Amino acid sequence: MLATLPLIGAVGFMLIEGWGFFDSFYMAVITLTTVGFREVHELGRAGQLFVVGYLVLGLGTFFYGIVQLGERIVRMELGTWFERRKMDSALKGMKNHVIVCGFGRMGRTVCRNLAEKELPFVAIDRNRDALEDCQKLGWVWLLGDATDDEVLVEAGIERARGLASVLDEDADNVYVVLSARILAKTLPIMARASDEKSMAKLKKAGADRVVSLYEAGASKMAELISNPKIEDYAEIDSGEARELDLAEFQVDAQSPYSGRTLAETGLRKRGIVIVGIKRKNGELLLPPKESARIEIDDALIVLGKADAIAKLLARA
Repeated sequence: MLATLPLIGAVGFMLIEGWGFFDSFYMAVITLTTVGFREVHELGRAGQLFVVGYLVLGLGTFFYGIVQLGERIVRMELGTWFERRKMDSALKGMKNHVIVCGFGRMGRTVCRNLAEKELPFVAIDRNRDALEDCQKLGWVWLLGDATDDEVLVEAGIERARGLASVLDEDADNVYVVLSARILAKTLPIMARASDEKSMAKLKKAGADRVVSLYEAGASKMAELISNPKIEDYAEIDSGEARELDLAEFQVDAQSPYSGRTLAETGLRKRGIVIVGIKRKNGELLLPPKESARIEIDDALIVLGKADAIAKLLARA
């Protein structure tokens, strides 16, 4: 609308006064903006009447367009500000959450699975466009560079239950893992790698677990080829609508399972089986006996219905 009004005025002056396009366009602009410059040429009676009508109709429309444009800009700025305040408030209130560094293909999948398990998480990425899906789904996000210590601190790394570094570049993942390990000595850290050399570097940097996409995919293909009868179970366990889930969670002093035997936990009645216990000293009970007692700092490996596992992790 703002671009059309001067063109309409220019055409009017060209037809009525017979001026060239540039003089007509210039006259239309100074008329609309009421800057008070003199006329380009003397106006005849018909030109004067056109200016009157042009001002009455065009001036209001012009300023209406300016106001609307300004209002949209202000709304955008205020919307961004309120959104940022909302995210800051959500981040400050988060604890026992997972920090996902990188919102690419793998990062989206990690976040989707965490959301299905009803586990709190925050996604970090330096690309605002990549985080649009987070905004649409109502997930907590943070715009920034995950290799920056300040960004990790803002994401609440000191209150987090774990960190997953799934950036596209292995060098960035190494830097994130190194920074995270310095900031949080005991935080469980998982990272992705594209080759064996990077896996070794990530482990030296402080990653507890390193996932190689190619190695994991090749291992699964080999397993399915050598054991074709487990394919149906694999689909149940890894499909979008999976029924079973395998997870691990840490037992702390506040856990209701601390000091109890497996039989006393009542997890079997909820469709959950404890298939392994990893002690603080590294001892692994696989499978554990019903009489095995759960101790503080034990890591329980559980298998069961996906919804039951999600509730268990949410309370852990």
